[in-house]
Parts: sequence; structure tokens; C-alpha cells
Amino acid sequence: MIRFGPAGIPLSCKGRTIRDGIEDIHALGLHSMEIQLVRGKYVDELDDFEELGGIAHSLDIHMAIHAPYYMDFLGNGYMRNKSTKFLEFAGEVGNKIGARTVVTHVGPYNGISSREAIERLVPIFREIRDHYLTNNYRPQIGIELSGKPDLFGSIREITEICHRVRGVIPVINWPHLHARGNRWLNDRDSFKRVFSYLDRSLGLENYYMHFSGVEFDVEGNERHYSPIKKGEIKFEYLAETILENNYNVIVISDSPLMEHDAMYMKLITERVESRRQERMARREASEKIKESRKAAAEVKS
Repeated sequence: MIRFGPAGIPLSCKGRTIRDGIEDIHALGLHSMEIQLVRGKYVDELDDFEELGGIAHSLDIHMAIHAPYYMDFLGNGYMRNKSTKFLEFAGEVGNKIGARTVVTHVGPYNGISSREAIERLVPIFREIRDHYLTNNYRPQIGIELSGKPDLFGSIREITEICHRVRGVIPVINWPHLHARGNRWLNDRDSFKRVFSYLDRSLGLENYYMHFSGVEFDVEGNERHYSPIKKGEIKFEYLAETILENNYNVIVISDSPLMEHDAMYMKLITERVESRRQERMARREASEKIKESRKAAAEVKS
């Protein structure tokens, strides 16, 4: 199953509350919403989150929370503790609204190696995971891939943490992966290799991911998200890979066009599936014709 939704309250939503956003997402035929949590931004609605979670559940909307964007788990004690508190707060909020995933970044390396960063992060995320379990928080912690080389978050790094900290999952940000991998997501096989790597390493049954276009500066570094139609990455390749393997996937639109591109990805997926079904029907008809001819030849002989 594939679910699509925006990273935040839809741009077209007249009201600017989460309640309005959930109802609009349902009206648009989408089935996911990732709340962009800046600490304090939605405090006015916090008391209503359990009710909002009930509404989302009744409308079959998969809820998720994105913790504050600036996190620094590899910083000094103050920044590390602050980031931990942010992620714990996101877990509390996510639990109230029935979210299944809390997404977080790790932050900069702060001058240490990738290996040292991993060794520092594993006990940190084990402790936060245990905090979630102790408080019966339902969401899983998802660590998002980073697109910039000075930020922790290559696919190898995050996969290792998820392998060593049970219950923590990777959040596949395709534009970040494209940027960090020297813009290599340019055909169907490149997407297949990512899924194969994650399947071998983690054996995931469900995938949580972000998608959008991405623009680069003159030096080839990731600059910012862009509408999908203006980006280099073709969503058709991802859709084909998902459908061919029947993956269970949540796809969040990080595009500046938010829900419009979420709907665009859904449309592309429907077109890809329609073509796929037509090909399968043609193959099946061809096989039947071959079998019929073979049977006729056997009768004559």
C-alpha cells in the first residue's frame, strides 16, 4: 500500500490549524500528514491532540511528527540535552495524536569522524528509544538522511544506527540521497539498489520517505527543495520500483507545492500501475494464445 501526504498543513487549507489540515487532506484524497513541529508552535492545540488523533484515525490519515529541524546530537552537552528533550517532546506530542513515526535529524559532525559519530549516537538513541518505551509512546523514531556532507546522515550511517538500535528506522529522503550521492538517482536500477541495500541490512516491512525535486548551487551542492516537475529525480522510477515489489510505503511531499505534488505523485503512481496492469494483461493474453496453439497442434498430431 502507498500513502501520500504533505509535510505540513496544506497550502490550500483556509484554516491554519491541524484539524483543518487533516480534514483538507482527506478531502483531497490523500492519506498521510507529517506535522512540522517547532516547539511551541502547536501548543494551543496540544490539549486537543487526542481528539485530533481520533479524527485522523476515522479518516484513515496516517499521522507523523517531524521534530524541530535544528538538532545537534553530536554537539556539546547543552546542545545534546536540548536535542534529546526536543525529541522526547515530539514523542509525547506524537503519542497524543496517534502518530506512528517521529522524524528527526542528527545535526553536524562537529569535527569528528563518521565512525566516532556512530559510536556516540548509538547509546543516545538507545536511551531515547527506552524513554519512548517506558512512557508507552507509540511512535517509532525515524532518522532522516541528510543531503549535505557536513551533516551526519548518509544512508550507510543511518542504516548502521537502525541496525544497532532496535525500533529506530531510517527515513529515506530521496532528494537528500540524490544530492549526497553525487546526483546518482537517475534510473530505475538506482532506486532498486537502495531498497535492496535496506532490505539486506534491516529487513524492513514498511518504508517512510520524503520526496521532492531538488536544486543545486553552482558548485553542485544541494541548495533547496523544488517542485517535482523542476527536479532531476523522476518519481516514475520510484513508483515503478514500489509497485513491482508491492512495498508498503508512506511518501511525504517536501516540495514547495506540498499537497499539490503529493497529489501529483499519487496520479503518477496510478498511471504507472495502469500501464503495469495493461502489460500484465497483454502477457497473459499472449500466454493463453500460445497455450491454445500448442493444444491445437497436439490435437492435429
